[in-house]
Amino acid sequence: MTNPQGPRGQGGGAPQIDWKRTVMLLAVAFIVSSLLIILFPGLGTIWRLLIIIALFAVVFPFLERRRRNRP
Repeated sequence: MTNPQGPRGQGGGAPQIDWKRTVMLLAVAFIVSSLLIILFPGLGTIWRLLIIIALFAVVFPFLERRRRNRP
């Protein structure tokens, strides 16, 4: 049985992870979460998670569009 070829002709086909971008996104999520805890101490954990998910859903597509439009 043969392995499927990846997009660059490599064996496997596992996607490459952009570690720099992943770490940046995690750092931003940590900072936003920390700010939410400091500014709104009575806010529940579920609400904080929902706010971060909503921000991610709004900001991430915007950043993707900017990244793709770069020359």
